[in-house]
Amino acid sequence: MMITANGLNIHFEVRGTGKPVVCLHGFSENLGTWDEIDLSGFRLILVDLTGHGSTEKPSALQPYGLPTLLETLHDLIQQLELVQYSVIGYSMGGRIALAYALQYPREIAKLIMESASYGEYGELSREKRRRDDAVLAEDIRQNGIEWFESYWSGLELFKTQARLPEKVRAKIRQRRLQNEPYALANTLLASGQGTFPCLKDRVAELTMPVLFVSGELDPKYQKISREFSHLNARIIRQTISGVGHNTHLEDPQTFRAVVSEFLSVDALDENTERRNKNSGKRI
Repeated sequence: MMITANGLNIHFEVRGTGKPVVCLHGFSENLGTWDEIDLSGFRLILVDLTGHGSTEKPSALQPYGLPTLLETLHDLIQQLELVQYSVIGYSMGGRIALAYALQYPREIAKLIMESASYGEYGELSREKRRRDDAVLAEDIRQNGIEWFESYWSGLELFKTQARLPEKVRAKIRQRRLQNEPYALANTLLASGQGTFPCLKDRVAELTMPVLFVSGELDPKYQKISREFSHLNARIIRQTISGVGHNTHLEDPQTFRAVVSEFLSVDALDENTERRNKNSGKRI
């Protein structure tokens, strides 16, 4: 389905019935990444973020920046008349989900971040990341989408995906190849981790229940998950065994179980969940 939100043509799909859950994909992905994630009793609103999938891909940078991304997503959600909805975000989508929950806290029932960060911390680190993102953006523009797909799939972050069935890997590759080089470049320049505002000092403001899911074989985001739980006692950590960065693709069955349990738990049970969270439970 298509809808005009904040002046942009946004592609989204609605699957299932029940309490609403908005799902945000990662960089160079699209809403197809959630194809294996059906949650019984929940209505999933799957969104192609600006510049991705079948959503409009503006040539200007401004629509890709965080303020406009949040405005666009909020306009979409208001038009769908969602009330007390949860948000799931993977990687880049998780950063956006975190920022969204901080901007619209009263609307969010629960927040789930999968292998996400709060942005680069420290100006030296941020400046280095901005330079790296600018170099990658130019490489994508110059070398094209085939080059990008080969480069991106070869990153250490995604090495565990080599064990996925060929059919699954082919779908991932096809989704990446559907991107436009200029749109990926604009995303990196306007909302990459170096440009994205660091939200570390605001994590403590989250008042809704929060779940952070990461893979056992993703040491970078295992560390980040521990940092999140230290920053806010409401954050529950969940480690999925034997998988890397993209837990929902590498072990969809366990991801579904973990997320369904978290979304289904009653408010009265949340204190117990928080008391148990520091164990960094593995499944």
